[in-house]
Amino acid sequence: MALPCVAEQFFELSSEQAISDFFYAHPEDVLILGGGSNVVLPPVIQRPVVQVVNHTLECIARDLDHVVVKVGASVVWDELVAWAVENSYYGLENLSLIPGSVGAAPVQNIGAYGVELKDVLKSVRAFDRVQRVFVDLSNERCCFGYRDSIFKRECGRYVISEVVLRLARKAQFVLEYGELKTLSHEANLSLSKVRDTVIGVRSAKLPDPKVIPNTGSFFKNPVISRSTCEVLKQRFPSLVCYPAGEGSMKLAAGWLIENAGLKGYVQGNASVHDKQALVLTNQGGAQQQDIIRLASYVEDKIKDLYGIELEQEPILIRD
Repeated sequence: MALPCVAEQFFELSSEQAISDFFYAHPEDVLILGGGSNVVLPPVIQRPVVQVVNHTLECIARDLDHVVVKVGASVVWDELVAWAVENSYYGLENLSLIPGSVGAAPVQNIGAYGVELKDVLKSVRAFDRVQRVFVDLSNERCCFGYRDSIFKRECGRYVISEVVLRLARKAQFVLEYGELKTLSHEANLSLSKVRDTVIGVRSAKLPDPKVIPNTGSFFKNPVISRSTCEVLKQRFPSLVCYPAGEGSMKLAAGWLIENAGLKGYVQGNASVHDKQALVLTNQGGAQQQDIIRLASYVEDKIKDLYGIELEQEPILIRD
């Protein structure tokens, strides 16, 4: 969000020994920061801020159908996706152009176009600040949910140092969502074509955070009961929704916000993006409180109009 923020103490930790030594010496509250693309920061952070530096990217096992890849926490996520595509490894292409680092990806269980990180993640290696040892958490132990995980629920407990992914070596495209449907009948479809299509769609809909500061999608798509969805459909026939498991439907939060007349809404130095209502942006000079105020305004409007409570995706850092 390019919000002004000063960390009074900042530490980069580049080895497991350094991580272990640091947290033995600092049992107090610490902010563990990835790439910073999915957080809303305050003007000043008084507690120590820690960033893990691990640029590992290597194949550690392979067979005819799959390859197992170890990736360090500080690797840029989209650089990993580009590497996988270049090496003909399938599974990450739908997650192209998502900002942030690999270490932050499990926290949110990042996802797009029908694919989530949990679909390819084998394990996460992290320092457990409670047990004071490094642990390897299996996919199951990560307790992944929609934009959720054990790392988010027990925020601050685990310091992620690397992840292990299991990628396919044969074509396994997921093309059921959005503009990717147009590729489903294309002969000899390539990984690069899928990646380029995702990049094109995201670039057209979502502002570049380097140009217009933002955290990407600010609100989760709410999941409601099928019966509640049917009632809303009667009131709003053009409501955008998708099946989300037995008896549940997922609503498009962007549609809810746009239909409420908030697309392009400006409040001080913060705004709802004029092309994608799911995104809140820093117009220049905004601080954390400006973003909080705008988000609360949007949430209140959606609650009043639809009876739906929006949940924020980015992590609000208070100090």
